[in-house]
Amino acid sequence: MVILFDIDGTLIDHDTAEICALDTLRARMRHEEDSAEFMRRWRIAFERHYNRYLLGELSIEEQRRERFREVFDPAMADAVADQWIAFYLEDYLAACRLYSDVMPALEQLSGYPMGIISNGDRGQQQHKLVTAGIDHYFAPVIVSGECGFAKPDARIFELACQSMGVSPSDAVYVGDRRDIDAEGARRAGMHGIWLDRMGGAADGDRQRVDSLSGLSAVIQLIDQRGEA
Repeated sequence: MVILFDIDGTLIDHDTAEICALDTLRARMRHEEDSAEFMRRWRIAFERHYNRYLLGELSIEEQRRERFREVFDPAMADAVADQWIAFYLEDYLAACRLYSDVMPALEQLSGYPMGIISNGDRGQQQHKLVTAGIDHYFAPVIVSGECGFAKPDARIFELACQSMGVSPSDAVYVGDRRDIDAEGARRAGMHGIWLDRMGGAADGDRQRVDSLSGLSAVIQLIDQRGEA
């Protein structure tokens, strides 16, 4: 049995880092909109253009530009957008931190081969793992921006399993998005575990945890019983 993880929202506290970086960005841009309304528009723009990336309509860079145009200025030129994006990403990466349950969980699971499947840019995602001091736990690190397809496409899950020399039925994938992560992995034949950090309704999902502290027990059951 091997275990693969998502990064953002699973290992790294993306939401807190995003809020910190956006607060700094808005101050730099002298953007005075009410913060709650700004975050509402940012989230909508993020989902809209990130979903276009997942569908293959936009590259990583293009979806970022479109998000900034929608939120700040529809006429923003590529070069200007790229400059503001660079400022944002620098502050975002500096604010990235591990969730408190990550290190204990990785130590508990260190007897299993572990890897990463992540949507995003290779350099950025690798940077998060290295800066957090957890990169040595994971091989391979499969990233959509490098392999050419993104979760929930079954091919990215299959590629990770091939890289680890196992069939999908012998692999577990852990992520904070039920649709993209857990269900995407299950459609590829893996054991998809939904990390529901928000504590939403379980909806009868047997392979759901609300913290990584409960992950070891679930994986042991899968390993022992071969539960689908």
